[in-house]
Amino acid sequence: MSPGKVSNIVFDKFYNIVDGKQRGSDNVHHGINPSTGQELWDVPIGSQQDLDDAVAAAKKAFPAWRDTPIEKRKELLTQFGELIGQYTDELLAVFCKETGKPKKSAVAEIQGVQYLVQYHCSLEIPTEKYEAEDKTIYTEYTPLGICGGIIPWNFPLFLSAIKIVPALLTGNAIIIKPSPFTPYSGLKLVEIMQEVFPSGLVQAVGGNNELGQQLCEHPGIGKITFTGSIATGKKVMATASKTLKRVTLELGGNDASIILPDVDIKRVAPEVVKGAFQNSGQVCIATKRIYIHESIYKEFLAEMVAFTKSIKVGSPDEEDNFLGPVQNSMQYERVKGFFQDSKKQGYKFAVGEPDIVAANKGYFIQPTIIDNPPNGSRIIEEEPFGPIVPTQPWSDLEEVIARANNTNTGLGACVWGKDVEKASKVARRLEAGSVFVNSYEKADPHGMFGGHKESGIGGEMGTLGLLAYMNAHVIHVYKS
Repeated sequence: MSPGKVSNIVFDKFYNIVDGKQRGSDNVHHGINPSTGQELWDVPIGSQQDLDDAVAAAKKAFPAWRDTPIEKRKELLTQFGELIGQYTDELLAVFCKETGKPKKSAVAEIQGVQYLVQYHCSLEIPTEKYEAEDKTIYTEYTPLGICGGIIPWNFPLFLSAIKIVPALLTGNAIIIKPSPFTPYSGLKLVEIMQEVFPSGLVQAVGGNNELGQQLCEHPGIGKITFTGSIATGKKVMATASKTLKRVTLELGGNDASIILPDVDIKRVAPEVVKGAFQNSGQVCIATKRIYIHESIYKEFLAEMVAFTKSIKVGSPDEEDNFLGPVQNSMQYERVKGFFQDSKKQGYKFAVGEPDIVAANKGYFIQPTIIDNPPNGSRIIEEEPFGPIVPTQPWSDLEEVIARANNTNTGLGACVWGKDVEKASKVARRLEAGSVFVNSYEKADPHGMFGGHKESGIGGEMGTLGLLAYMNAHVIHVYKS
């Protein structure tokens, strides 16, 4: 039976969720609406005591959940997915204010949570069996125990669910820490989950960087799953190493798109633009560098420019927006730095203006393409995480593959070409965790998502992603 809406959940007051109960604090902070610059609702700043209490509650809830058959776990996850759908309108109002995303993008993220639940409920935990003359070896998997999830601000709902859902499916308890930039929807997600799951099984304790460190240090937590920057990911790994916690780190990228000369220019150029500017470039696997064959460079770039000029940027209250603002002032200033550097170096702005003029108090930036900046430039070497992208021509396939791989990151990449077999061969030579042929970057739960090099450790989603929440448990049974 599907659960109905719960009348006591309100969407203008926000709490940490500890042991199934709402918990406030004398210390509060608030997010900023990136479309207006206005302060949003107060949220509590969690303390060490809040975290200790959450770990104690998780420790109490874990054994019964570990021993719950997986079909029962799936049943409760399915109920949660259905319940989230009933709160779409309420979540949408909060979500658009905290992220600035256009309504279509916001709805897609909420639906993505539901699809993530549905997909995971189709999975089984793998096992292996080896038979020999004198013994049988069973490889099984058991849950780690209590997991901690540190959530970023760019996809606060989906990236909460991408950690919560597999953790619960595999029999773990989990405590998430939402980003202080976007704390609201994640807290409500966990509050709604209390109507389905036992107390202490899924909890939320929000706060600042100090709380994140406490989460990584806590001896009662067996795993940290973190999505965020490379620099912070290294700190997470170092801190978690003190107690030998398992870690999953999904970090930054500098994704290359290689455009082969046989593409349908008019069809492909707009798709490449979407890949670069999706969510205003605030996507870890957004296209960050675009390499176009020299024989089509001018024509392809012209089509990119034309499509970019048609993109509407605005607040969620306006209709038909493709892009919203940059989510927070810190990131806004960082992205502006790439504009200032490109202007100072004299690079050509194919579309967009070097000087960002704020039309209001929101963090809006028009999507911008830099035409053929040199290798070694900041816009080529670093990840802006905003709506600005460079293009470069190429002539030699070996050289452009080497150029694409010449980075310390390796999260995603794209190859575009009419000859799919040739494009796929190029894709297999790119040093990235997820490579897309004839599509911009779209992570899919059916495949594990993780990075090579400094783009991460481990991965999420897919059957392999489940194993990141489990220990191998190998039973050797001798026949005599």
